[in-house]
Amino acid sequence: MQPYVPRKVRTPATVLTIALDLTGVNVPVAAPLCIALIVAIFFVVWFRAQSSMRAWRADSRNPLVLGAPFEGLWIVAAGGSAPGMNHHLIASDQRFAYDFIRRDATSFGSAILSPCDGVVVNVENAMPDLPPSRNPDRPESRGRELGNHIGTETDRGTVFLCHLRHGSVSVVVGERIKAGTPIGACGNSGRTTRAHLHIHAQNLPWYAFNEAKGVPIAFSDHRGERVLRVWESLRGFAN
Repeated sequence: MQPYVPRKVRTPATVLTIALDLTGVNVPVAAPLCIALIVAIFFVVWFRAQSSMRAWRADSRNPLVLGAPFEGLWIVAAGGSAPGMNHHLIASDQRFAYDFIRRDATSFGSAILSPCDGVVVNVENAMPDLPPSRNPDRPESRGRELGNHIGTETDRGTVFLCHLRHGSVSVVVGERIKAGTPIGACGNSGRTTRAHLHIHAQNLPWYAFNEAKGVPIAFSDHRGERVLRVWESLRGFAN
């Protein structure tokens, strides 16, 4: 019988290690070093996020003020300065974009109105509405991410209203429209997971993903002029 040999006690302060697989070779790394590395990465990400948010807010101090582009009560599903709440931040043209959904969950088919005075310079009306999906990257929308949309040129930039319902756009290129003019209906066309209204303003009159420069926007309703944050509400013209 072999003599009993007690196991060596392993404590975090002494020999606790984590095996990292680097090019097929297991390399033991002290746990405190790994923890320090994770903490360092966290603070780098946090600092960059804070810097991005400060820059976004600074650039939003002189926004293009728009009216509510719908009737009824809608909420911001994506938008604002926080990277975790606004997936548009990675694209220069859509840096100040917002996604809106109706608070009562009846976005699809709801009337969409022009939020500004201007001249229509872009129209798409023939794309099909797609069923809701967790995956927005579908073959039907590749290269036509805005879906059915209109672009209205103003003295501060071009305002895009996107993901409109198939066949609902009621304005044409060259038409001069006023704020509150019905222009279509909310749909689920283009690169989208569910029916919602996407709105952004940019310095070019045509769709130029990550090439055009975004124009900061704010909205005006019964509560005054506001730069919105995610989950804030905006009440439309008829209410």
